Amino acid sequence: MSTFKTALRMALAHPFYLLIYTVFISLMGVFIAASVSWNSSQLTEYKPYDANVIVVDRDGSDLSRALTKHLGSRFDLVTGVGDDTYDLADALSKSNSAKGSADCVFFNPEGFEDDLVAAARAGESLPKLDVTYGAGTMAAALSSAEASRWISLAGAAAALEPAASNGDVAKAAEHAAAKRAEVQIEQVKVDSTAAATLESYFNFGAYAIISSVIVSVGLVFSGMNEPERVRRMEAGPVSERQRSLAVFAAAAVLTVCIWFVSSMMGVVGFAGAVAEVGVGRVCLALAATFALACTPLAVGFALSSLGAREELLNGVGNLLGMLMTFLGGAWMPLSLMGSAVQTVAHFVPTYWVNDAIGKALAADLTSTVLGDIACDLGVTVLFAVAIAAAGLALSRTKSRA
Repeated sequence: MSTFKTALRMALAHPFYLLIYTVFISLMGVFIAASVSWNSSQLTEYKPYDANVIVVDRDGSDLSRALTKHLGSRFDLVTGVGDDTYDLADALSKSNSAKGSADCVFFNPEGFEDDLVAAARAGESLPKLDVTYGAGTMAAALSSAEASRWISLAGAAAALEPAASNGDVAKAAEHAAAKRAEVQIEQVKVDSTAAATLESYFNFGAYAIISSVIVSVGLVFSGMNEPERVRRMEAGPVSERQRSLAVFAAAAVLTVCIWFVSSMMGVVGFAGAVAEVGVGRVCLALAATFALACTPLAVGFALSSLGAREELLNGVGNLLGMLMTFLGGAWMPLSLMGSAVQTVAHFVPTYWVNDAIGKALAADLTSTVLGDIACDLGVTVLFAVAIAAAGLALSRTKSRA
């Protein structure tokens, strides 16, 4: 019992690690999952991206007026703003909700029409508009790309019809710019925002569990394996087998506590989502996260067998935590990644855990789905067994040497 208590005290001697890795990172997961839930509730229908633009037309030609008209048909054209520097800067600095705000300002210089037509018919580079961006860089980039598209169409019309007047070129460009590819928008129905919220938290919560368990458990194993402490324990009446079991029990209790705190922060923080999804489904998801916790426990043991100290444990805990959660699809869906990354993801336990969580929370719990979940958890536990076996082999090799 004294060995068990000593091992636990070694972990509790580093409360900062437990606070940062377990509580703080789990709290980050709560905020991230909450933002996912809020964003999902706002997306009730598709709306094209919009932008507020100002066009300062200093040319006053057919082409410049046609360009202004086109931009006004695609975006919100802000009017009533003076064209001096201070007024334009004030419009760019305002928030999007303020009256007279703008994402960008286009400057149509004098001679724009003549320069564009002459360059197009001479086969030279077309002139570009001067653009000043505000805070909405994405909206400004979108509107700037649309202006460049219109200029390219006007240049093509001028080059193809050398005898056409500037007014005819403007009409041709306007006609071409009005044509759009037909886009079919398929809205995917999300069965449960609550399930998506919980899945997001549990996926990100793997980072807290992995990093916290590796660091905390690794400190326990490495501290108990210090030569001076081992010599003192060997002088006592407790056998080596009993000491090893006591240290492992302390590490296991610590792992369960970390898993419990991290998991309960999500369950309590999203109690409404838990009630909507169902306690049984959430318990299955929690079983998956518990199976995952076995892997960092094994990693911490293996690292201590290699003689890893505090600095290395911190580095490996953070690195493996981020890498495994990334490959598990916590940061972005695996479907958006390349085939090579998707293949590599099968070799980390978080892939199988997140697959089990997704099926537990979203799918109908048929016998087939339950079998798939059981297979996912079995593969996850095998990762832990393999790593623990490697650590045990390293420990025995080191003790014999």
